[in-house]
Amino acid sequence: MQDRFIILKEILKAECGHGNVYYLPNTGNWGDGLIRYGTLKFLNDININFKELKKFKRFKRDWFFPSLRGGTVIYGGGGSWCKLWNKSNDKVKRLNQKFKVIVLPSTYELTYSIPGIRFFCRDMFESKQNMPNATFCHDMAFYIGKQFLRKVKGSGKGYFFRYDKESSNRIKVPSCNNDISIRGDHLSNISQFFVEISRFSVIYTDRLHVSIAACLLEKEVHLYPGSYFKNLAVYKSSIKDYFENIYFHKEFDF
Repeated sequence: MQDRFIILKEILKAECGHGNVYYLPNTGNWGDGLIRYGTLKFLNDININFKELKKFKRFKRDWFFPSLRGGTVIYGGGGSWCKLWNKSNDKVKRLNQKFKVIVLPSTYELTYSIPGIRFFCRDMFESKQNMPNATFCHDMAFYIGKQFLRKVKGSGKGYFFRYDKESSNRIKVPSCNNDISIRGDHLSNISQFFVEISRFSVIYTDRLHVSIAACLLEKEVHLYPGSYFKNLAVYKSSIKDYFENIYFHKEFDF
């Protein structure tokens, strides 16, 4: 897995060698907080001198961050390049009017053409097909590594299925279900996220970043599809050959 992060490092170092560098995380739920945490860790580890931009506001009609005068924006990866959450396209287009923009590993349900943007994708399947010029790298949450792994193992089964519109709506969610991702956002402290998952020995989920956290915690994980290809594509690209006791299910019985 590290080889892909080395490629990302080399590209970022080359692209960000001159001028100011900013990191703008993709806004979202607590799972997106894992992406942000992994990204910050990565940028610090590779000694990129950057400033994080936590708020994204419209200024007049076309400009964002009016006090900044050019440079490179590293735009956080995630799932907001899909039909349900297609919010990043407009943001990146507007940023591109003033900055050079690099988009970190994301899932692309659609095809985007924004001249001058360097795109990374987080799966080697549908996202790569939709964005053939994008460079593959693993989701930045994987870069967190074993930081939150504890010697004390959990017990029992934990159910972490989503309730929102990205659900497949084909799963009978247990009454004990905990849709943990909606309890925080991309700026929330992620330590409690890992604490909640670590309580169990077996994890059932259709939340991608619950499954990633559970992989990093060395749990037995049962991952199910959401409303589109994202979960399976990342599973095939970054999970099945790197972690043990992780299973993807197309059937919805458990």
